[in-house]
Amino acid sequence: MDSLTITIITIIIVTFLSAFFKGRKIDRCLKKINGYFVQVYNTKEKSIEGMAEVASNSIVIEFDDEKASKNKKFILYKNEFKNMELILRLHGFFDEVQKSKRDQIFKKAINPGLLAKLNRKLRNVFATAKDAVNEIIGLLLTSAKTMGPIKALSSQEKQVNKLKDDSVGSLTGNAFEPIWEKCIGKRVGVEIKEEDTLKVEGTLIEYSQSYILLFDSSIAGLAQEEPHDLLVSREYGTIRHIIN
Repeated sequence: MDSLTITIITIIIVTFLSAFFKGRKIDRCLKKINGYFVQVYNTKEKSIEGMAEVASNSIVIEFDDEKASKNKKFILYKNEFKNMELILRLHGFFDEVQKSKRDQIFKKAINPGLLAKLNRKLRNVFATAKDAVNEIIGLLLTSAKTMGPIKALSSQEKQVNKLKDDSVGSLTGNAFEPIWEKCIGKRVGVEIKEEDTLKVEGTLIEYSQSYILLFDSSIAGLAQEEPHDLLVSREYGTIRHIIN
């Protein structure tokens, strides 16, 4: 087979596998808010609050408000997730089962056992492999745009880039950040992009391609005093400081 045929077959196979897993994969940080009462913020504005039901391509928020009897549920679709810059999981709404589950997750992050360490190392291997595949597919697509039938796509850069993102973006639910791995279970400071007035701190428990999960977080500059855990969108903030 010539290089063009190999390129086309590779793209088709990877895209098919990506679509299969993408329809079933839930961001592992978003899983942590499933069944919990949350407050969703867009910058400093609290846009919505209620009980969260998380699916792979949507989040349903059920309002806890008698005034909202006619519209008790609100659906956020995946293309709207980027607007969820901060998601607070309030401790005051936990039941006993949720408290116990949270305590177990916290203890595992602080002092992981052998199986937990092996599982994380395995996930990081897949994350590293994904990055390598991402680079290869990018090179293939760049090359393919100058060949035969795919050359027609060269005038449709957005579609080609979307194909690249869809092809490799969902092979694994996490991106591997070596320095962040060393921060799991430690107190960190999150820098909020283009927002100097918000100071975010918390214990790093988990991260994914899209979110950073902090336990016992504090947000200076935001009118929120209740104890909470926090999801920060990685489009909105990044870990900048290691506190302890």
